[in-house]
Amino acid sequence: MFQRLSYFNLILAVIYLLIFLKDGTLNSTTGILMIIIFNWLGIRSYQLENYKWKTWHYLTGLWSLYYACFVLYGAVNVVFTAIEYEYLSSDTRNFLGLSFAFCLAVIFQFVSYLAKYFKNK
Repeated sequence: MFQRLSYFNLILAVIYLLIFLKDGTLNSTTGILMIIIFNWLGIRSYQLENYKWKTWHYLTGLWSLYYACFVLYGAVNVVFTAIEYEYLSSDTRNFLGLSFAFCLAVIFQFVSYLAKYFKNK
């Protein structure tokens, strides 16, 4: 399951990058890059059946969590604004759906990977 979730997160990261990331700020670009690296490290650890965390796992995992919370915060602000103005377009619905799925998948992956790490320890 972890391997499938990593592939799912990679696909969502690329879709999110291609569709919604148009400004290319350092925070956004680095966040997507860290999610891709963390998923790659997760897939590689799964293939080698070696769940020892190293410094790279911690750094990329924490930055991935930070970026997922950043995207989630932005999506929640969009929801509140849509409620305030009583208008929700289809583009906004697509953005919110992808943002919430992306954030939840990244957070769930990090928690499951952390649980597997502590279980094997």
